[in-house]
Amino acid sequence: MNKCFFPGSFDPFTLGHNNIIGKLVNLSDDVVIGVGNHHEKNSFIDANTRKNLIEDAVKTIVKKNTIITVVIFSGLVVDAAKSNNCKTIVRGIRDTSDLNYELRMYNTNRRLDNHIETIYLATDNNYNHISSSLVRQICKLGGSLESLVPENINKYLKDHINSVT
Repeated sequence: MNKCFFPGSFDPFTLGHNNIIGKLVNLSDDVVIGVGNHHEKNSFIDANTRKNLIEDAVKTIVKKNTIITVVIFSGLVVDAAKSNNCKTIVRGIRDTSDLNYELRMYNTNRRLDNHIETIYLATDNNYNHISSSLVRQICKLGGSLESLVPENINKYLKDHINSVT
């Protein structure tokens, strides 16, 4: 497969995201992880920190001859994919509600640029309950995140994010 663009807010990056990247490196030798910096959202973790945390988290899943690059983008996903020379956007799917949303995004992106294709990878069952919003909520309430995020992100959240405990 050609160079792939895996976009998301990754706020924070979860084991579900990691699971998708683990699958993706078996399909492509050149993966760009796009950290979305949305102008209308207040981020839980700033974009530069998210980028650095993801770079550290994915070190353990890189295969020989695989290139994984992490970039920050704002604006349209199709434009970010093009600017990173990617012809394929990869999206993770947890359940049918994700699929419904992603199909609408697929059709919109195809209208914006019909030269960029989108593929979907399903998370494994033991990760399909995880979302960044769930992680943020548990973190804010002082709960354990060990089964939800990579170790380095768990440590960062414990050290830098205020919680009730």
